[in-house]
Amino acid sequence: MIGVVVSLAAALAWAGSSTILKYLSSKVDAISLNAIRLWVGSIILLSFVFLSGRAGELFQTDSLAIVTVAVSGIVAVAIGDTVYIKSLSFLDVSHAYPIAQSVFPVLVLLTAILFLDESFAWVNILGGALVLLGIYLITRTGKSRTADRITGRGVALALIAAALWAGGSIALKFGVTEMDSFVAAAIRIPAAAVILTGLVLSQRRWYRLQFPKYSTCTVLLLVSTGILTYGVAAVCYVLAIQLLGVGKTVLLTAVSPLFLLPLSVFILKEHLRLPALVGVLISVAGMCLVAL
Repeated sequence: MIGVVVSLAAALAWAGSSTILKYLSSKVDAISLNAIRLWVGSIILLSFVFLSGRAGELFQTDSLAIVTVAVSGIVAVAIGDTVYIKSLSFLDVSHAYPIAQSVFPVLVLLTAILFLDESFAWVNILGGALVLLGIYLITRTGKSRTADRITGRGVALALIAAALWAGGSIALKFGVTEMDSFVAAAIRIPAAAVILTGLVLSQRRWYRLQFPKYSTCTVLLLVSTGILTYGVAAVCYVLAIQLLGVGKTVLLTAVSPLFLLPLSVFILKEHLRLPALVGVLISVAGMCLVAL
């Protein structure tokens, strides 16, 4: 029972973080927003690793594994998350989040089958088909030409983010074979933060981190996204895997888009039409079948 609660807590934390990111996407540019979030996450993860006595493993890890895990973080978190946050400028989070989250495991499955010779069952293929059907229903909600154009751009960014997440996950699989999960996170998140911060500082003035121009509320919300993602969700996810195993944990956390729906409607005041709602439900069912 504890494992189930912890898994659902991770799913809720991811949904909550994405809701806040949608709100902030109109106030802070995507690169700066992700960079700040990653530094909060880096502080949390590095502190946990040192306080839990895992620091020795961090320094004893093979250099090739460190590079591989760092690259996975740069691809999936520095670039992928930034692209996803940018998609929130064009899509409601109730559309962007289910699209990106449901396509991601399908791409990981296809990559594993095609290039890593991993086995699969027909139920996984059925799950992938349900995900595609769900996305079709989600993206069929626009009525006007303007909405269609904006939705199309947002959908493209959400799909690119999912592809980058999948690529980063495959790289992570090679690097994290014999590495503690928290140690791996303490490598990939700071690596992503450093690279993204370098990109922010290399841009023109209006893209640089300028805390004084943000309100106190905005800064607190920025920090909270890092805490929810890397303090709550990351810890709960690893703990759930230890209690339930990977399979059950993935299935339980796949319901995260369902947690996001009421948050998007009641907090962000988004209007979710029936086809999109049905699409989200079908996509979640597809994710569960892909994970089996």
